[in-house]
Amino acid sequence: MLSYSTRLISIRHVHLWRPPTDIYETETHLVVQMEIAGMRDGDVSILLQDRRLTVSGARHEHARERHAYHQMEINSGEFKIEIELPLAVSPEGIHAEYEDGFLKIAMRKF
Repeated sequence: MLSYSTRLISIRHVHLWRPPTDIYETETHLVVQMEIAGMRDGDVSILLQDRRLTVSGARHEHARERHAYHQMEINSGEFKIEIELPLAVSPEGIHAEYEDGFLKIAMRKF
C-alpha cells in the first residue's frame, strides 16, 4: 500500500517589473544607471556579492480615482534586478546616488 502526505503550498504572487537599465564602463569605474522615477529614500536596496549586483525595491502606486484607462504603462510595485558584472569591482569603492529619477551606481574597477 502506498502512502503519501498532502502539503499546502503557499505561493505569494508578486508583480515584479524591470526598470530600464544601462551598464557602461569608464576608465576607472563600472557604472549601472537605472530609470526609477518616483522612488523615495529607503525604497531601494543595493547588494554586491562577488560579481553579482542586486538592486531591488518598490515604487508605491499613487492613489487612483476610478477612471477608464486607455493606456497604462507606468509600473509600480516591487522590482528586482540581478546583474552579473562583466569585471571585478572593489567592494569599498561603490558610490550610489539618486537624482532626477535615475539611480546611478558607480563601482571602482580593480
